[in-house]
Amino acid sequence: MKNLLGTTVVDKQGDLVDLSGFCGSGKVLGLYFSAHWCPPCKTFTPQLVTFYNTFKRSNRGNQLEIVFVSSDRDQSSYEEYFAGMPWLAIPFSERDRKAKLSKKFHVQSIPSLVVIDTVTGRVIQQDGRNRLTEDPEGAKFPWRPRPFADILGETLVDNSGQQVPVSTLSDKIKMFYFSAHWVSG
Repeated sequence: MKNLLGTTVVDKQGDLVDLSGFCGSGKVLGLYFSAHWCPPCKTFTPQLVTFYNTFKRSNRGNQLEIVFVSSDRDQSSYEEYFAGMPWLAIPFSERDRKAKLSKKFHVQSIPSLVVIDTVTGRVIQQDGRNRLTEDPEGAKFPWRPRPFADILGETLVDNSGQQVPVSTLSDKIKMFYFSAHWVSG
């Protein structure tokens, strides 16, 4: 994790907070890419605050921490915006760190919420914003992708029209071709 994020972030008072306290088995970190000047961000942030506060009060509350990664244009906008957030942040002055995180997690637009496994550093959910919108109570949090077998169902149809149990394909390489008869070319 420290290779991704460094070792510290800041709290509301500007004090350094060691990230290792938020890492461990079953714990996730949300990187919230946002900015004060962004209208969609100003709409989404209150939803995320509500989710965060509710989740932190639940019996799973210790499994989540969020870090604000600011795209604000100046320190005062950052401070004003961060004041309304109950989580931690990367200091505004660390613009290189912000740029590296944006690049690493392919952040093309804001707001963006990327959910990361704190043990492996792997992305659990690249599109946390939409997952939160679909699941505001966090019942399925941390919104891991569904296993491929669950998406497929129990049977497929082969080229002769016969049903084939998906379970018989478990040791095979699978390729899927999506087409429609009305598509030309």
